[in-house]
Amino acid sequence: MKNNNLPQNQKNNSARPDSRIPFAICTAEGLLFLVLFTLLSVFRPKSSWIYGIVLSAAYLITAGITFLVYTLRFAVSSKAESTAEHLNTDIYRMFRAVIDIPYAVLTSDGDVKVINNALQDILGVRSSVCNIPLHDICPTVDMAQVISGAKNRAPSEADMAVALPSSAQSEGNITVRLIDGKRYFLESYMFRQRTDTYYFVVFRDVNDYLDYLDKTNREHIVVAYIELDNLQELTQFVRANYRNTANLIEHKLTEWVSGMNGMLREYDRDKYIAMFSEEALDECIKNNFSILNEIMHIEVGDNSFPISVSMGIADVDGPMQERERLAGSALELALQRGGNQVALTRRGHSGMQFFGGAHKTLESNTSITSRVSASLIERQLRSCDNVLIMGHANPDFDSIGACVGAYRLSKSILAAEGRGNIPVNIVVNKECDTFRTCAAHLAAVPEYDTVFIDRATAQTKITSRTVLIICDVNNPVIFEAPQLIGCIPADDGVASIAVIDHHRLVKELPFTPFLHYIKAAKSSASEIMAEILEQSNYADTLLKEEANLLLAGIMLDTHNFTRSAGAQTFEVTYYLYGRNAHTDIVREFFNERIDELLVASDFDSHTQIYEDIFAITWLSDDHDPTPEDRIAASKAADKLLGVRGIEASFALAVINNNVIISGRSKGRINVQLILEKLEGGGHFDMAGAQVNNSTVEEAYELLCGAIDEYKLQFPEQFM
Repeated sequence: MKNNNLPQNQKNNSARPDSRIPFAICTAEGLLFLVLFTLLSVFRPKSSWIYGIVLSAAYLITAGITFLVYTLRFAVSSKAESTAEHLNTDIYRMFRAVIDIPYAVLTSDGDVKVINNALQDILGVRSSVCNIPLHDICPTVDMAQVISGAKNRAPSEADMAVALPSSAQSEGNITVRLIDGKRYFLESYMFRQRTDTYYFVVFRDVNDYLDYLDKTNREHIVVAYIELDNLQELTQFVRANYRNTANLIEHKLTEWVSGMNGMLREYDRDKYIAMFSEEALDECIKNNFSILNEIMHIEVGDNSFPISVSMGIADVDGPMQERERLAGSALELALQRGGNQVALTRRGHSGMQFFGGAHKTLESNTSITSRVSASLIERQLRSCDNVLIMGHANPDFDSIGACVGAYRLSKSILAAEGRGNIPVNIVVNKECDTFRTCAAHLAAVPEYDTVFIDRATAQTKITSRTVLIICDVNNPVIFEAPQLIGCIPADDGVASIAVIDHHRLVKELPFTPFLHYIKAAKSSASEIMAEILEQSNYADTLLKEEANLLLAGIMLDTHNFTRSAGAQTFEVTYYLYGRNAHTDIVREFFNERIDELLVASDFDSHTQIYEDIFAITWLSDDHDPTPEDRIAASKAADKLLGVRGIEASFALAVINNNVIISGRSKGRINVQLILEKLEGGGHFDMAGAQVNNSTVEEAYELLCGAIDEYKLQFPEQFM
């Protein structure tokens, strides 16, 4: 340990005699003899000249002895320093010859001037003196990186002795692979000799260290939650034994996990947890999780509908508890997106990754979920100050119908609690043509005179106990009033927000709602809302006009019950009929004006067939854009599905300098996955996207590119 209390000159030159001492002695003696000469001059004793000679001789003798002693000591110390310098030089030469850490000395121009024996052995050269470019040794490194990484301190400091820097320290190092095949951390230090600048570059052998890190990463434990999609519902419709089928699927999953040297355990009926390595996960990603297709090929009864599974996988750093939690969240997201897919959250990747989802899953029985959802809303409204309800921007009948259903449920709950005076409002764009149609139908109900408000008015109504219900949308970008989200209060991180939707969840919500009811297998948000009402204690409070709007939402999204209409869709319709709704009345909502017919004809005139099974259409360049073009595009896409041989259709329209795309499918092609590539969303056979600041031609090219990418991802659908 260094003694920091030593004088600086002693720390730096402890063996060299101090030249100031003899001069100080001679100066003191000179002063003394000067005083004596002065006394002799004053008193003038006899023989004063003899005393003067004696004093001068004494001064010269003592001064000579002092300098002689200093000269002898200086000679001894100089010899010692010379010997030490030669020893250091010899030791340095031997050290350079035997040290096993490769290093080189570089000029500012990137020329290698000196290398030690260790680097000579690696490069296969015989001389330590050379003049070769750094690029010949390390092709992937340039001099700018060396200079940038150089440290302004001598390369002999203590930190140079660290053989392997920690992962945090090594982030700034340059990793190179030399001719011997090993990997090295390249560390550079700057020093100067006279007027020249040099760089001392050390090559630390970290091959074993990095191999260990690679091995650790490959063996990193991945947690996966696996759930069978609607097997119980499927076995109710086909002649198959549930237990035997479940065992068959479990055997297939066990083989899959065992092949990855992993572990699979069933923790609940049709639910499993698996653990395997990150290396195995990489293989699964390469084959696009082929296990999904393998399970779909398992025959159940007449095999009229394929079996499917959903997975949530977490490959993140941190404790196992965190991986388990994130895997559960990923599974929930996979199910909300319609099932038959894998949702993966992975370190080094932003956002969630999805695989599969190219086949439609069977609609599940959700009556219990609807009953629980009604109870959650009822509990949340017990202490609220007011309720706000909103759908998506440019609302259609499904959005408005679901909002009206949520309004009736909220008012009924509050009335039953004796709090009927609590205001409930629906946030909507009153300039929308669809809203005008709905408002005209609700004009017979006086209470709706003050129910609908715009987004600016809604902002003023928010309090610390406001409840927000969002219907028919889960993407914050297209909320009717997205600014409301950040104003809604939260308790322990759970916002006083309910999300009720049938579109596939594109990404995680930026908030945690108290009710998260997203079922992509449902035909419409109106169906979900009507089912919640039916399963609640307030099923008989729904008014005729409200029931008609809910029915209109279902008819719109099912294309008059010809698409995505399951058994529960008709059960809900039966309930709405019981509340005096009727298709004859609702059908009038869809009557078109003459200008709408002209727009539809414009769409028809631009239809093109792409890759034999896709139909794409758009409006003329001279068409004046209107907000109603969004609905017209939806109708055009619906109409194209009637063309023989067409499996999916897309309609493009310009709105506010942006191109909106409406996609539809007969059930074979997942248009949601296609439009997700354009930052859109929706569900399996009905989706939408918006290309900002684009022309129709540019959006068309992007759409074709997304279709081509989908074909590469799921080639089996095009065989």
